[in-house]
Amino acid sequence: MSMRTGCHSANRNFCTENGKNAALLIDIDGTIQVCQRYFDEAYLDFTYYMQLLGFDAREAHDLLVAVDHERKEALGFERDRFGDSIVECYNRLRKIHKRRFGQDQIKRDSSICQQIGRGPFFREPEMFADAAAVLGRAHHSFMMIAVSMGNRDAQKFKLRQAGLSPIFDDLIVTERDDKAELVSQLIEDCHIDARMSAFIGNSQRSDGICLQHTNFVYLPLEIGQEFDINRPLPQGSGFEVFNARDWREAEEKAINRLLRRRRMAGN
Repeated sequence: MSMRTGCHSANRNFCTENGKNAALLIDIDGTIQVCQRYFDEAYLDFTYYMQLLGFDAREAHDLLVAVDHERKEALGFERDRFGDSIVECYNRLRKIHKRRFGQDQIKRDSSICQQIGRGPFFREPEMFADAAAVLGRAHHSFMMIAVSMGNRDAQKFKLRQAGLSPIFDDLIVTERDDKAELVSQLIEDCHIDARMSAFIGNSQRSDGICLQHTNFVYLPLEIGQEFDINRPLPQGSGFEVFNARDWREAEEKAINRLLRRRRMAGN
């Protein structure tokens, strides 16, 4: 094969027969690393604290779900959103139940709520089994792009702390629920062969939408919020869905198959 700058080196080859690049676009939270459990813990901490203040735990939990969903729709996935949602929920509970706290207590309670909301971010990363090994092997044969909704500093921190930064060629981080649009742009900008590539993610909603633009590896290692569950995948795109239960299956049933097809197409 002739040398092409960028897609072929002594250690890597992600060239396709049509002169484009084969790529894996991989969601971070809930796919590479544990995420939802940290938010679940924050919900428990918040409801426990609300109980100490005399509020009903179930009411506090359900109200926080509603408030945070509202703020996601309005503000996206910026880092301070969750902490602000918790403070807003606390304030709504006070008003609903006409609780008259002093200003010093309200200030202290709001600070505690903010700290609870920051808890899920900048945690010591916990990767799912075999994720690092599979990604390390795929690095030799695919352009590697990490994709996430959230805060760029937080996501860069997670990848760096997990030792994964050298594996990825690029990082896409958005505070809006617009992964499909950004993936489409990246496929165009990086000359990616969408049929020899795939998006790997755990959410049928925010990740599965990328099936519009490339193949989708559904890896439900972690189930997120209720609005993520049982959302139908796009139909009629012409791309393929690969289902996997863990990273080893994702490698055998999707990544290696895409690599095999690429090799066969080059013969």
